[in-house]
Amino acid sequence: MTQLGLVVLSLITIIIFASQVAGRLDKLHRRVSSARTTLWRRCNERYEATIKHADSQSILMAELARDAGLQNMFSADHLYHESQLTRLLQAGEISVPIQAAQLRLQDSRRIYNEAVRSTLYLRSWRISRWLKLVGRATAPRYLDFDDSLLNPL
Repeated sequence: MTQLGLVVLSLITIIIFASQVAGRLDKLHRRVSSARTTLWRRCNERYEATIKHADSQSILMAELARDAGLQNMFSADHLYHESQLTRLLQAGEISVPIQAAQLRLQDSRRIYNEAVRSTLYLRSWRISRWLKLVGRATAPRYLDFDDSLLNPL
């Protein structure tokens, strides 16, 4: 009886732990989705600020911003255009709305990548893999492009 009781207790403990891990994974996937939406909004916000405050000399900057705004977020073209836009913004005079949009974009990308890191870490646990606690959710991907601070002093 003691061996059977120990086995039952072990199974109950594993089931409770697996349930908690599955719940945490679900919350992390929702956090990644929310952070992705916010990041996309911040990219568009920077794009709009750049278009609004672009002068005749920065038409290339406006075209790059427009191209970046039309791409899929995870496409190589979008990441390239976002990085190019950051480099062009760093080279020229920056208006306050563009700089504010740039800083919000930088914060959003950091939050998104932190959510991805947490999710991938929990997905890598053996219990997550063995019991397939992830379900049908695809693994999130890091988003990496140049969003360094503008005009460092």
